[in-house]
Amino acid sequence: MNGHEVPQRVHRLLFVGIVVYFGLFALGMLTESPLAIFAAEVVFGMIAVGLGAMLYQQSGGDVSVELGAAVCLVVGGLVQFGFLATGSAALSQLSSLAVFAGIGLYIYAVYVA
Repeated sequence: MNGHEVPQRVHRLLFVGIVVYFGLFALGMLTESPLAIFAAEVVFGMIAVGLGAMLYQQSGGDVSVELGAAVCLVVGGLVQFGFLATGSAALSQLSSLAVFAGIGLYIYAVYVA
């Protein structure tokens, strides 16, 4: 982690977003509410893009594993919005895979690199 420091309020906002996502996801699964599930999917995309932007800022734009994680997360979040607009199952899977890759790269950057 050699880039710029991210303000503490950004970390808190992302944390709150993750809590809201899991709350909406649980609500949607328990009540089978399409609105809650849709809201959870929107928040998922926002979190992915937000985390990606945060990692990009931390990387300073230098080519690194952290930058790769940022790109994967932003792409995954944007593809998630494409899924929400089209309902394409392929886009849903692609979004999940991109976000999973981004999180994996981030874990690698933190614990190995």
